[in-house]
Amino acid sequence: MKMKITLQGQPGVMACHLTDIPGFPGGRFTLGYPEAIGDAARPVWYGDLKPKWEAREDGAWFSQGAKEGELSYTLLVSSGPDCVTSEFHLTNLSSRPWKQSLAFNCFQCAHDPAFRDHDCERTWVRSGGQFKRLVELPRVFGPRPAVQLYSVEGAPPGKEIPFVANFQATPDVVAEPWMAILSRDGKRLVATVSRPGLFLFQNREFACIHSAAGFGELRPGQSAVAVNKTYFVRATLAAWHRRMQMDFSKPSA
Repeated sequence: MKMKITLQGQPGVMACHLTDIPGFPGGRFTLGYPEAIGDAARPVWYGDLKPKWEAREDGAWFSQGAKEGELSYTLLVSSGPDCVTSEFHLTNLSSRPWKQSLAFNCFQCAHDPAFRDHDCERTWVRSGGQFKRLVELPRVFGPRPAVQLYSVEGAPPGKEIPFVANFQATPDVVAEPWMAILSRDGKRLVATVSRPGLFLFQNREFACIHSAAGFGELRPGQSAVAVNKTYFVRATLAAWHRRMQMDFSKPSA
């Protein structure tokens, strides 16, 4: 029996493909990790740098990328039977302090019909101590009406984060730093969660969900670490949530 999800870093691209997922026959998902990274006021976007990917003997993939005079980062993506862990190390190479820094992590689910959810009827968060579908939350229609962002617990309000504020689509909602999608039959679940979490982002057009990681303030030359976990489980939302909390309570997480 296969014990690990298969990873495939994409040479020169800020992305990693996930396949051969136990219990998810034919499933194929993509991590746009990171879709943007660096200073939350002026991040480096997907495609603006060409990272190097290296396969490790244990099935993990290591990526590193840099933009001269701006930033460097490394990313280690490792897998188990039902979870992928992505560890980011970000360094400020610029001459200016970054008030807030981020890794904007895109979890693309549109390739799997069982999880594709353009209407957000099976996409869940937890706000005010209650599990809620995205369709139950207030929505703000900005210039890109398919896009919605949410503030997360323990982070600055979204409207105070330049990256978030620029979308003009942040309601007065605060959630935990994760998003999950239930399969159409309700028996399986995929989820993305970052610690420290900075904000959530959902795009109805592409059926992708994002849990952005926050690195806090970074002065010139300073580095910080953040972690994202992506889950593929057969469990109820409540059972997965309990497990996720335990995972992040461990020192290694």
